[in-house]
This record gives sequence, C-alpha cells and structure tokens, in this order.
Amino acid sequence: MRKQPQVTEQTRANLMQAFWDLYLEKPIEKIAIREITDRAGYNRATFYLYYRDVYDLFDQLEESILGQVRQLVNDRLLGEETLDFTHHMGFILELAQRFATYMPKLLTSDPSFSARLKVIIAPLLDRFILPARNLSEEERYLVREFYTSGVLSAITAWMMTDSAERMPIDRLIALIVKAVGL
Repeated sequence: MRKQPQVTEQTRANLMQAFWDLYLEKPIEKIAIREITDRAGYNRATFYLYYRDVYDLFDQLEESILGQVRQLVNDRLLGEETLDFTHHMGFILELAQRFATYMPKLLTSDPSFSARLKVIIAPLLDRFILPARNLSEEERYLVREFYTSGVLSAITAWMMTDSAERMPIDRLIALIVKAVGL
C-alpha cells in the first residue's frame, strides 16, 4: 500500500512528461528508460515501480486519455434521451483540448489509438444518428466510419493549428454540424 498517493501521482506524472517530451523528439523504440529517468530526475528503480518498460508507460498514457473519453461518452453522453450534437461535440472538443499536447501526436502517429477512440465514440452514432437512416449493416459500418474518421480528422487538424490562430470551439462545432447536416 502506498502511503503518499500525491507523491506517487506526481512521480508518475513527472515520468510520463519526461517520456512525452522525448516521444515528441523521436520514435518510441529509440527512447531509453535511462533517458526518461534522467530527464524526470529519478532513478531506474523508481521507473520500474510504475512501469514494466517504455511501451507500458505509453499504453498507460493512452489508456488514461481513452478512459476519460470513455467515461464522458458512457456516463454523460449516452445517458441523454436525444442527441444534441452541438452540446455533445462541445464536450468532446473540451476533452480534446485538455489533452491538446498529446492528441495530435497520438492521432497521427498511432493508428491503434485512433481505432480505439472510434470504438468509444461509435455508440453515439449507433444510438442517435444511424437508426434514423434505415441502413443495411454494411451501410451502417461505412457511414459510422465516415463520421468517426471525419470528426477525428477535423479535431486533429483543429488542434494542430497554432492556438493564436485556432478557430474558437463554438465556431468549429457550428461548421461541423453544418457540414454533416445534423
């Protein structure tokens, strides 16, 4: 049992940040544990208290982000009676903004992250958009892929724009709603 949860969480956060800084510079397979621990100011033994290896740290980082998206979708968005796309999209974009330092890199460099994110948001389409369209299974699959890929690509492009020049969230939402005809 860990007696200092705040210290534990800060140590994990410092190791993740050190990893992330390195990951922005080079591919994961070129990142050594020693580099992470030196940058974070810890020894290798501390790293191994929390992670098996660099890939485990990366998986935990991704799962932390996906877990928060999953919680938003399952606990808040799917619990509503109707789809308010503007409202729902606002929640998703605010969450994406919270992870703005991670999301563009993860969405553009890790296909499995994008695929897992699509699985999380697909139930919104299945519940609120696709049933009204009277589609075959194949058509549902293709339309679902169209919406999820398009939304994720738009969010990625939006986040990759310099923040000083970035379109306000409400304008982006209105643009997407208008473009997809919701």
